[in-house]
Amino acid sequence: MLNRNMHLAGLALLIVVPTLLWAQYPGGGDSGQYTIVSAQYGTAEHHVDVTAKLKELARQDRPIRMGNGTFGVDPDPGHVKTLRIYARDPRGEERMFEYRENSVVDGREFRGWNTGQWGNEPWHGRWEGNERGGHNVQQPEMTAALDHLQQAAQNLQSAAHNKGGHRAKALELVEQAMREVQAGIQYDDTH
Repeated sequence: MLNRNMHLAGLALLIVVPTLLWAQYPGGGDSGQYTIVSAQYGTAEHHVDVTAKLKELARQDRPIRMGNGTFGVDPDPGHVKTLRIYARDPRGEERMFEYRENSVVDGREFRGWNTGQWGNEPWHGRWEGNERGGHNVQQPEMTAALDHLQQAAQNLQSAAHNKGGHRAKALELVEQAMREVQAGIQYDDTH
């Protein structure tokens, strides 16, 4: 009976431990928030769709260093290239992730990265973003900054007022920063 229990315990460990380790592995599993729609590599003037090749590389489930050798193509010789990954969050909002040559893509932000369960729907977007436009895709850093500033403003508004006027001054400065970020987004859209 003891021998049988030891075998069962050993069998349970063989099943449970790899599962737990896989779930904790940063690139493993299906934990990312964004689902990839398309991957484009190159420059604004000359770029190619590399969604299928990226999917093939992602299945190896290891970090990918960007460069011409990564995709086996140089769409714009003599210029620094970028990988742009266009993805959607669970609400369907689109975002662009940008990786310059020699940077590393590790896939943690993307759902189904190593299984290749992405990039199957048609993409009608442009290098700048999706077909509908929008700041969320075209200017991801500025949009993220605006989101963080809006959260900071909400937190400051909810904070206790007994801060010697510093909470109010911080709120004023955050609101000023939001106006500047919005102006920067509008400026980029028109120039």
